[in-house]
Amino acid sequence: MPAFPPTARLSTPGHYQRVFDGPAYKVSSRAFLLLAQAAEAESSRLGVIVAKKHIRKASHRNRVKRLVREHFRLTRLSVPLDLVVLAKAAADQMDNARVREDLSVLWNKLERAALAS
Repeated sequence: MPAFPPTARLSTPGHYQRVFDGPAYKVSSRAFLLLAQAAEAESSRLGVIVAKKHIRKASHRNRVKRLVREHFRLTRLSVPLDLVVLAKAAADQMDNARVREDLSVLWNKLERAALAS
């Protein structure tokens, strides 16, 4: 089984647009913005956006995307959500441990918000 299977991805522009048009949950930090909506599928799906405008070097953008996907894979949400993670410029200045810590805090906030509603 792949570490990040196609069923766990937001794969079409329509999937992303649905989350952008009406996010039910928003949580953010200096480095990331998480937008989420109840999933159409039975499990959570992830989309990651790291703009060249915010993080210039491709290797740095890829590192951030890899860390976000890995965190998603290891820390599943108890509520099925379609989740879009947008990285900000501050994410490029953080080391891997700090990125993981920041994502953990945001994941917990998102989980609490989803369970509360």
